[in-house]
Amino acid sequence: MSVVSLVVHAAVGMWLGSIVFFSFVAAPALFDELGEDRAGDAVNVVFPRYYSFGIWLGAAVLVVWALGPSVVGAPEPPLIADAGVVAAFLANLYARYQLIPKMEAAGSEAFARYHKQSVGLNLVALVGLAAAFAVLHL
Repeated sequence: MSVVSLVVHAAVGMWLGSIVFFSFVAAPALFDELGEDRAGDAVNVVFPRYYSFGIWLGAAVLVVWALGPSVVGAPEPPLIADAGVVAAFLANLYARYQLIPKMEAAGSEAFARYHKQSVGLNLVALVGLAAAFAVLHL
């Protein structure tokens, strides 16, 4: 495996792992232990960093793929992998720069409404990255 492939696989794997951990371990534990109001406040503190982490990892993958085989020796990504990473990247961009500011401005009264949107965006990223990860490892 080349260094370029290692960067792509590591970035997709770390990003997918962060989504799985946050969605299925950290967030449920916070809501179970702290209750909705306090857990919502805690999650809102984490969200900007969480989505920025995904944006940086997605940018790394997309830059490598954009430079392609002619510059960095990266193989062309399968279409499903490319579409999955792009979908996850766009979901994270929207969440970080559109949804998070709305959540911050609205305060905890609107948490439930915006949390549903966040869950939907997380699902898009999760499915897209799971598909990319699977296809990259076939």
